[in-house]
Amino acid sequence: MADDVKKTDIRLVSSEPESVFDDMEELRKTATLKVSRRVVPVNVAVKRPPNNVYFRCHPDPKMSLDGSVILGDGGSDDFYFVVPRMLNHPTMLPRLRKVTIATVYNWPGGAISLWPVPKTEESRILCWKSARAAYDLSKTKWVQLCWNADLRDYDVIVADGIKTEPIWPTDRTFVDLLKLGFTDKIIDTPEHPYVMRLRGIAD
Repeated sequence: MADDVKKTDIRLVSSEPESVFDDMEELRKTATLKVSRRVVPVNVAVKRPPNNVYFRCHPDPKMSLDGSVILGDGGSDDFYFVVPRMLNHPTMLPRLRKVTIATVYNWPGGAISLWPVPKTEESRILCWKSARAAYDLSKTKWVQLCWNADLRDYDVIVADGIKTEPIWPTDRTFVDLLKLGFTDKIIDTPEHPYVMRLRGIAD
């Protein structure tokens, strides 16, 4: 009787494909996921947005600051923040630039930076008025700022088809960004090393 009992083979069947390519439909779904990177600002540049990126400026007034800067040795993208009590110092007065320090999100890449945007009423130079116009427009649109040598002015270009929105940092306040951006570049005393050099006083 025992000989008549059929033996049954029990085999474990794996539900996982042997190769990642065995389930192409699932792979295609995964491959088309759109992932946005959230960048944590560690080093924050203080400069005009590069001419090969599009950018947005934060529309919230709390994410910008009207203030004064002077240029350092690095030229047009090297800024020192001047505290209010130093604004009337004779060494500062002829060098001051009144600006709005704006929070910028660059596309592509998602880098966060600060841009000292010239205040139009403080400059008679046409190009700074264009920069200010680009700043205002970038609060709602993706903008690119390119220098036009023939016109001696900026071309303000609006992106054709960027559909994403900026991912503004949630783990850094505007104060944090200012501290990171102006590390060692705050002029708060006549004895600041850069001011001393401008005054012609050797160390």
